[in-house]
Amino acid sequence: MLKSLKFAWIFVAFAFLATSVTSCYKKKDTTATITVINEDGSIASNKKVDLLWENLPDSLNAREGYEQHATTDGSGKANFNFNEYYESGQAGVFVLDIVVEGDILGVIKIEQETNSEETVTIEP
Repeated sequence: MLKSLKFAWIFVAFAFLATSVTSCYKKKDTTATITVINEDGSIASNKKVDLLWENLPDSLNAREGYEQHATTDGSGKANFNFNEYYESGQAGVFVLDIVVEGDILGVIKIEQETNSEETVTIEP
């Protein structure tokens, strides 16, 4: 009886250890920051920034259109969060057009579990 009780405690301790070790991984945030500056290098605050995925006509890799919107803050930065679109183990998330005030100014590759950053310049 004492031997089976000892075995039961060892089993419970091992099961607890196994589940606690495998659940230690916490997914990090997948975010993007777009910095918008004016042609003269000054900060462009209060600008509308869109990140867009648009399908090409007859695309073999068609997926539903995607867009996210933000406005630059006082430091010219617009922040985006992609946590709901990223699954652990996924390689890459998106490559998106950067649109500022209606003009496409570049692209950004959103990397998993990191803050992807790009700087774009607007012209008057």
